[in-house]
Amino acid sequence: MESTFESLVSKIQHLPKVKLREVSDFVEFLTWQESQKGQSERGDLEMELSDQEFETLADELTNAVGSNVTLLSDYAVSRAGIYEEHP
Repeated sequence: MESTFESLVSKIQHLPKVKLREVSDFVEFLTWQESQKGQSERGDLEMELSDQEFETLADELTNAVGSNVTLLSDYAVSRAGIYEEHP
């Protein structure tokens, strides 16, 4: 195993910076993937949110988006607005 590690380090040292970022991203992905695999195998991955957690996340999302969002009118989302003929 040590020779494999040393071989990888030797090859990585000769890569250009752009390729080093790709290698780093790939290693980060593999690390994340292993942590997710470990969590799901242990049953620690909780997918359902409580009402309070959902409300908190929804509030954070609303604050992050801010007032830069154009809201649709009631007519635009009504049946008449949706099925209106458009030229």
